Amino acid sequence: MGEGPSPQDARKKFNVSPIVVVSVLAAVVIGGVLGVFAYRQYLLNKKEDSRVAKTAPEGSTGGKKKDNGAPGDKYDAQFNTESMYPAFNPDRRYYVTRCVPGKVKVQVNSKPGTEVKVGPYEPHSGRFAAEARPLPGQDFKVLITSSGGTESYQVRCLPDDFPEWSYERFRDPPKDRFFVSFRPEPKLTMRNWAVVFDQDGVPIWWFSPPTNTLGGQILRDGTFQVPRGFGDGYGKDPRTGNEIRSLDGKLLKLVTTKNAPSDGHEYTLLKNGNVLINSYKPRLGVDLSSVGGPKDIGVFDGEIQEVTPSGKVVWKWNSGDHVPLDYTPQRWWKKILNNPHPDAAGNEYIDIFHLNSAQPWRDDIVVSTRHTDKVFGIDRKTGKIDWTFGGEPDPKSLKIAGDDPRADFPIGGNHDARISDGNLLSVHDNSTHLDRPPRTVRYRIDLKNRTATYDGQNLDPQVKESHCCGGVRPFGTGWLVAWGNNPLVDAFDANDELAFRMRLPIPVYRAVPVPDQVTDADLNRALDKMEPIPPMAKVPVNPIQEYGK
Repeated sequence: MGEGPSPQDARKKFNVSPIVVVSVLAAVVIGGVLGVFAYRQYLLNKKEDSRVAKTAPEGSTGGKKKDNGAPGDKYDAQFNTESMYPAFNPDRRYYVTRCVPGKVKVQVNSKPGTEVKVGPYEPHSGRFAAEARPLPGQDFKVLITSSGGTESYQVRCLPDDFPEWSYERFRDPPKDRFFVSFRPEPKLTMRNWAVVFDQDGVPIWWFSPPTNTLGGQILRDGTFQVPRGFGDGYGKDPRTGNEIRSLDGKLLKLVTTKNAPSDGHEYTLLKNGNVLINSYKPRLGVDLSSVGGPKDIGVFDGEIQEVTPSGKVVWKWNSGDHVPLDYTPQRWWKKILNNPHPDAAGNEYIDIFHLNSAQPWRDDIVVSTRHTDKVFGIDRKTGKIDWTFGGEPDPKSLKIAGDDPRADFPIGGNHDARISDGNLLSVHDNSTHLDRPPRTVRYRIDLKNRTATYDGQNLDPQVKESHCCGGVRPFGTGWLVAWGNNPLVDAFDANDELAFRMRLPIPVYRAVPVPDQVTDADLNRALDKMEPIPPMAKVPVNPIQEYGK
């Protein structure tokens, strides 16, 4: 039997030089990178033969869908895609486009002496097209260089299922941004969306929450809030609460009411870091015979809680302790008595108050409730009603002054009462069941003289009724209005003239301006963090296509 290799021979056989090891590792890394980009290219080309083109959002073109076509020659250089929104303007640096399945043909027209660089392509001039390759959610840059220097423009691809919207401009709108949330139809197949639009109707931030939402907002601390929704309408589901997320979508905490079911109608961040949140708190054994109801039934009271960041309740107020039944007008009782809400045990509850907004003002909490047709000023120290506005006259009613055409009954089924500019009360007047169109209305509140003086109103001729929901907020130098159960969001300028009308896939509960503390750059960085992988290729895929030569 011959001898096998000695240990020394074995070491010689497997002794590999460091150069060989480095070469092998480099080959593995390069192969992995090439594999990633190959996979990315596979994703881009997948379904290429069955691609369905999606249209750009509708603009001020009478509702017709837009095809941008050639970029034109209005400026020294300009560019577009088949669905870029809005149309190019050298003063605007951010655009969106559809890019399913990840190919974007960027058409360029530049005059001699001005060069345009699209994504990874070399700068070029003249009339040409270059193919960008972002996946939905990713963005690419277009650089325009002239004798005056280089200007950078950003184009971000919308998610492939981002819903359609339309935007009509009637005059220069107030400059600002606003947040909305909605769930398009059909609910079984469409995702939930939270979106920030700017005053030009351009989506500049978005996120898809895991549950349906009732409103929500960007908060001044650089987070955003959305209430979890499960279709019960009144926060009866024990899973309901207010999600607080970072701008890139990470769930940070869930804020809930204590010893009462959480509801999503209101979330107000206070200066001290606490929040006002609310509940539709159930109470059994209530006698409603004085208003035509049963002698023994359950009701929903409106409860407001001030909750600290650690979850401690430091103040609360409940309508059942302070608001008599006759503050709900007779016009509501038949409707709400015929619409009881059962719980899991079969107990029925009547929504007698329907709290929908709460905001601190001076020593009061300003409260809007739909089923009283009133706005209340609640004394924070005592919980007593300090003043009321609207509805049937009561001992605390402010005297109406001014020339409001609806002064005899200024609000009905109202939502979103807010005070700004020192003492200016704005309310979304739904005018529910009053045989008149909804509006927003403003009054100056003077508690010393116990008066409310008419300041102005906003109406949209396309809005004929608003059964529920809606809101009005200061917006730049004007006003922002969500029209309740109409899928419209409007902006009005300082003269109460309609500046733009945006049509969304479904009505939104509110439209809430983005705080100044949160910048466009903050929102853009958050979208960058949410971009899909693999990243966009840094080399051109196809050569530039030249025209007119």
